[in-house]
Amino acid sequence: MPGVTVTITGKATGKSLIVPYSHADGLQKYPAGHLKAGQPVVYRINKYEIRVEGGRRYEAIRFGLQNKGKIVHSRSSDAGLSLPRTVKPTWVPGYSPHSFSGSAYAGAWRLLRGKGFLIHEGADSHSGQVGGSLGCVEILDGGWQLFMDELRSTCGQPWPTIGNRRLMTVIVERASFPTAKLV
Repeated sequence: MPGVTVTITGKATGKSLIVPYSHADGLQKYPAGHLKAGQPVVYRINKYEIRVEGGRRYEAIRFGLQNKGKIVHSRSSDAGLSLPRTVKPTWVPGYSPHSFSGSAYAGAWRLLRGKGFLIHEGADSHSGQVGGSLGCVEILDGGWQLFMDELRSTCGQPWPTIGNRRLMTVIVERASFPTAKLV
């Protein structure tokens, strides 16, 4: 039964937009009395190349910002996997992004057992979406469906079987936590 290797590279491919997020407080928003009161606090951050061995390349958010309530012009990312590692992810059925509407392909890949680091659908900047990011690898701009179809096609198995039989290997390359700038 064929497997598939996915590499989360340390190669920045440009910039994308994110909003600081926390499970307790959700998306960070400007406080009452601010000119942008109630609007999301948006930062520009690096996006990274994700490769499927022998296949396509995708762009993804790799690092996020925790919603700690402070708004600053520039801050270092404080969520995500920066150290190199090789993992066999498990399938999380039914997962949908917390901060925007997901596609028909609900689900995610859990990178570390017992932890919240996932590979999942990211925002579609072409349609104006901006997502809250807390360090998951988020496949951007409509690439999630292509990515998921490629995994299924390469392995010849449905996603739960890929996860249960550990047919996917994910290589996480080293990358420094990037600096995010307020938009």
